[in-house]
Amino acid sequence: MAIPPYGGTLVERVVTDDELADGVRSTAHPGISLTNDDLITLGNLAHGHYSPLAGFMTQSEYEGVIENARLPSGLAWTIPVLLHVAEADRDALKGQSRLALYDGRGRAVATVEVTEIFEIDPERHCAGTFGTTSPDHPGVQDLMKRPRFCVGGPIHVGATAFPALRHQHRPAQNRQLLEDTGKATFTAFSTRNICHLGHDYLHRLALEKTDVLGINVITGAQVKGNFLSDVVFDTYEYLILSRYPTGRVLLNNLRLPPIYAGPREAFLQAIVLQNLGFTQFIVGRDHAGIGSYYPKYGSQEIFSQLSGLEIEIMAIPEPRYCNVCREVTTEISCPHGGADVRLLNGRDVRRFLLEKRYNELESILGGEVQDILIRMFEERTSPATDEVEMVKSRPLLYD
Repeated sequence: MAIPPYGGTLVERVVTDDELADGVRSTAHPGISLTNDDLITLGNLAHGHYSPLAGFMTQSEYEGVIENARLPSGLAWTIPVLLHVAEADRDALKGQSRLALYDGRGRAVATVEVTEIFEIDPERHCAGTFGTTSPDHPGVQDLMKRPRFCVGGPIHVGATAFPALRHQHRPAQNRQLLEDTGKATFTAFSTRNICHLGHDYLHRLALEKTDVLGINVITGAQVKGNFLSDVVFDTYEYLILSRYPTGRVLLNNLRLPPIYAGPREAFLQAIVLQNLGFTQFIVGRDHAGIGSYYPKYGSQEIFSQLSGLEIEIMAIPEPRYCNVCREVTTEISCPHGGADVRLLNGRDVRRFLLEKRYNELESILGGEVQDILIRMFEERTSPATDEVEMVKSRPLLYD
């Protein structure tokens, strides 16, 4: 039997385009344009990623999350899901029952039933969400730029508001894909990065312990210097076709806005992955963290502090490359440390590529991924396989 959605029901808030148009026509307020992050959040609410939420949080839901990391129903929830509006919109919406939402091109994508409009305290919000009010924290910086007023209420999203993206599976679709495998256990791995040796180590553990591995590439944050999402997908496509066991690895485009909330964000990811149908979730070192704001394994510890999830957490020590053992190890499987071990991260990959220090990639990347990236970086033709098309002269990194 498949793992149930969080809260027991997969909540979808999609209406026909005609129904959306009727809703928009019934609004007196001209509506507001959403940011890219807001659109990602809207899509996740509409398609069930954020089940059991049916819309943007009301004040009671928000207060419960900030104060106790729980919804009024008692379910654990760690990240506020808010629709911020300017003060002028707050005033204009008084007495209105519905608000139209538009994308960046001015296209109506949804309406919100205006249940209430409330004001948040930015510092209290940051302390409750990020565990800090430091102006250097990127999540704090983003929140401080946002209006203090929020609209809460159920949403209605047009059926064609969000065209399908490469490898994107909504919860109902992903659940069907998992069910069609005929298997029983499904491990989720989430990443924003290309596959380095540490990731490969975690993938192998998952394939040894469970039936299917789901690689969820998180997209939505276009951070300067990061690998383009298409590059990440290309490398994973190659590995799935040429290296991983047939039929046991699935690839998913997981749209999440950048939050930078460390343990609380890791818990939100677990909710989303349970809604997608996964039975296990790999949580590693500083999962969803930023800088030194969170404990090394804080994103694992939060799951012993909050309950309610049915997805099982696979808490894995940090993989690193040991120069003595000449393989990927962890601190509990290898006695070496200090200068004998190298941490594995995408920043070094990008730096070595830019500086053409290709030989140093060997202790970070598997041979296939290393070859693909070097060839792409050198703007040459694709690797000696026609299974994955590599586009010549395409950039690797966000500008």
